[in-house]
Amino acid sequence: MGRGRLLGGCAWLLGGLALLQTLYLRALPPPAPPRRPSKPLPPPRGVLDASGTFRLYRDVLGPPPRRWAPPPDLVLATHGTPGRAAAALGGALEGGRWGGPLSVAVFGVPRAGLGQLLRVLGGPCRGLRGRLRLHVVLGAAEPPPTVTPPSRGPAAPGGCRGALGRVAAADPPSYTLGVPYPGNLLRNVAWAGAAGQDMGGGHGGPGPPGPMGGRFVLLLDADVVPSRGLREGFLRALRGGGPPLWGDGGDPIALGGPPSLQASDGLKGVPNALDHPRGFGVLGEHRGLNAPEVPNRLGSPNDVLGVPNALEVPNVLRDPNILKDLNVPEVPNALEVPNVLRDPNILKDPNVLEDPNILQDPNAPAPTRPPWTQVVFVLPAFEVRLGTPVPGTKAELQRLWGTGDARPFYGALCPRCQAPTDYGRWWALPPAPHLRVAYEAPWRDPWEPFYVGPAHGVPPFDERFLQYGFNRISQACELHVAGFRFAVLDGAFVVHSGFKEAAGFHGGRGAEQHRNRLLFRRFRSELRRRYPRSPRRC
Repeated sequence: MGRGRLLGGCAWLLGGLALLQTLYLRALPPPAPPRRPSKPLPPPRGVLDASGTFRLYRDVLGPPPRRWAPPPDLVLATHGTPGRAAAALGGALEGGRWGGPLSVAVFGVPRAGLGQLLRVLGGPCRGLRGRLRLHVVLGAAEPPPTVTPPSRGPAAPGGCRGALGRVAAADPPSYTLGVPYPGNLLRNVAWAGAAGQDMGGGHGGPGPPGPMGGRFVLLLDADVVPSRGLREGFLRALRGGGPPLWGDGGDPIALGGPPSLQASDGLKGVPNALDHPRGFGVLGEHRGLNAPEVPNRLGSPNDVLGVPNALEVPNVLRDPNILKDLNVPEVPNALEVPNVLRDPNILKDPNVLEDPNILQDPNAPAPTRPPWTQVVFVLPAFEVRLGTPVPGTKAELQRLWGTGDARPFYGALCPRCQAPTDYGRWWALPPAPHLRVAYEAPWRDPWEPFYVGPAHGVPPFDERFLQYGFNRISQACELHVAGFRFAVLDGAFVVHSGFKEAAGFHGGRGAEQHRNRLLFRRFRSELRRRYPRSPRRC
């Protein structure tokens, strides 16, 4: 009988366990249906470029991010092949070097690399999509890129940066793609995205510009990275959260005076500008550039002692273009001709009657544009030895300079291409606690500076220049002729990883440079017709 009770208790216990299991299973959520593989997004619509050779696909990851801050803002624009674009995105992530919005134009060759980059941006790097506008340029006959929607998928080794690094490692050497690299077309596409332009044209970004500034663009090649804190320092100055960008009362290089060229000089706008020549009043109080009491001296021995490569342009003082910007063009010798206003020929100026309203109000002031719309902020450019950590601050850069591990960008190949930056003067500046304009540098051929510029109104890059040579030189030349001025920043710079050496270039470089040199001569003659009233030449 005792045995029967034991068996009955076991039966009751098993029944209770079965009931509890049934209740537990009923409380579980229903099983999720099997996940279907993500379908590719509809192919983006492309538009032909002006030559009909390439097709542009804007915002292939979807509509422009809505998280972009309203102006003032600074957007990093860059371009490259899929691997170099991946390396640029990885460099922006490194150490939080760039925490702001990006606009990237990718030349989709090789096609496999483009597909890999798009998959990475839909998988381990999908978090970048909230601040990234991605544009693709392909040959006109190529099929459109295939884009998949973002999905979690399996974790990639090394996360986002690891995935980008693998795409970068598979990239072919520069300029060996079998098709000409349209660098200037890509620069224009990236700039347009950074400026807030949609597929159908340009606009001023989300909402009207703030009273203290507009949107600015930092355009770099994919293998060039900005110094740490550049964006934050620039925006702090623009938004009034820190010391003014244009120096302060204690700055020994006080900047003041009116711009050398304004709309009243006949430059009513910049033809074919990247967007409409609308400018924003920026930086609050106008302290200007070129204070008469602080002339821009070039080649001063006090500026260059102890700095290698500073004197590598022996003819700098004999350059006839250096002093052209220092005179106000419409009154060439105002201080030397005290009776200039009594000159009976003053009314014969053929340009006076070009304004249809001049006869209605003879005392009306000449039309002017906000002075900051024709200033670009130059960032001194350096290159560091391959394998050397990229410096983030001027102090780190100075240590590498002292050990020979850093030098001016293109310091061995084309010293003249960066000489107008005046590295000797930049190194001699006293330490500054904030980013600021240090001095204005007169344009000299063949300068090709990296700069921060206003998003709207900057002349576009001439898209006829393909492959290597004169692509950025030509645009800097047009900036000068169009009346822009070059203000060199202290407290920020850009760096190329690896020394540029002649042996590291592709075999066709010489032929490409010769072709583009001939095109550049034609380009300069076209500028004289495009800006007939500009006193500047290049």
